[in-house]
Parts: sequence; structure tokens; C-alpha cells
Amino acid sequence: MNKFDECTQKYEKLPYMNRARALYMRDFIKRSDISNILEIGFFHGKSSAYFAAILEDQGSGHLTTIDMNNAKNRNPNIFDVIQSLNLSHRVTPLFAQRSHTWELAKLIQMNPRPQFDFCYFDGGHTWDVTGFGFLLVDMLLKPGAWIAFDDMDWTISKSIIHNLDIRPKLEETYKNYSLDEKESTGVRMVYELIGPHLNYTNFFEEKKFGWGFAQKQK
Repeated sequence: MNKFDECTQKYEKLPYMNRARALYMRDFIKRSDISNILEIGFFHGKSSAYFAAILEDQGSGHLTTIDMNNAKNRNPNIFDVIQSLNLSHRVTPLFAQRSHTWELAKLIQMNPRPQFDFCYFDGGHTWDVTGFGFLLVDMLLKPGAWIAFDDMDWTISKSIIHNLDIRPKLEETYKNYSLDEKESTGVRMVYELIGPHLNYTNFFEEKKFGWGFAQKQK
């Protein structure tokens, strides 16, 4: 059994990356000749495991992935998931105290600076966090590299409505946001406004997964 199928077998019910999405990513990674991946937001680490499995099955590549410190407290956490699949050698998890933007700053300051073929961006979701994050990620992407934004149509308002179990926490977090910002699709705004400004090309959406793709100029 290859690592991709093993990941599906062991973690089919773990949120959030499902097999259909992972299959799409596997095909995209293969046809785009991707081997060095940056991921923003991993939650339990299932998406990370799929990316690592894809790289393992193709025989090369590495994933650098970033989430908040509290991701260590999830059950299972990313270490549990990737270790159970013997994929730890393919993944470097980074943990942020406040924001992934600071961890991106550390990567930018490294000498030599890491350069990635692809970024899967699934963190922050608001206009300012995603927008600044994109600017930093751009500094870490090779010419011709790709970025995929998740949750293109996410809004603060919908998040508060749909997450009843943590609604008070979300309401407190976003209490100072204006109504129009709460109802705006921040990720899509970044994709449609900042992407062209940075001269990205080959924009396309995979609407059934809520993804927007764009390519950095070669």
C-alpha cells in the first residue's frame, strides 16, 4: 500500500482534507513538478500528512507547515499523525505564538532563504492576515511557483453562525470588526486584488473545493 492510501485508511474521518481534495492535490503536484511545499494552517495535520504522503510516494520533496502553538494540544496532533505514517522525515512543523506571519518572517531572514514550489494557504482568512501573509509567502516562492488559497468565500459572519460551540469566543475575537468587514470574503479580496498587483498569472478556481490558484511569474 502506498502512503497516500495508508493516510486515507488511517485518518479518513479526521478533519479537514478529504480524499477527493487530496487526489486533486496529488494530480496538481505531479503535473506541476512540485517538490518543496509550504503550508499555512494544518489543524490536526491531516492535510500535512497527505502532502507528505504524496511527496513520499513520488520519492522526493519536503513540506514546511505552520500553525498556532495550541495545535500541539489537539488529539491527535500533527506529530501523532505523521509519526504513525512514518512520514516525519518529510515534514517540518512550525508553531506560532501569535501569528504565522512572524514564522514567515523568520523563514525570510534565513540565509539561504527557503524557496518553495507551492504554498497551500489555509490560515487567518481575514483581509489583513491573509493579505500580509500572501506578501510574505511571495518572498518565499520561486519564480513560476503556485499558491492555492482555501476558503475563498469564508466570512467572519458565517463562521460565527456555523460554529455554535465556540460562538462566544469568536464574537469576542471579532467584536471590533465592522459589519461590512464581517460580511466580506477576505480571502477572495486578497486573491482578486493583491494577486494581480503582484503580477501573478494563470488564475483559476476549483469551486467545489473552495480553492483559488494563481502562479507567480517565471
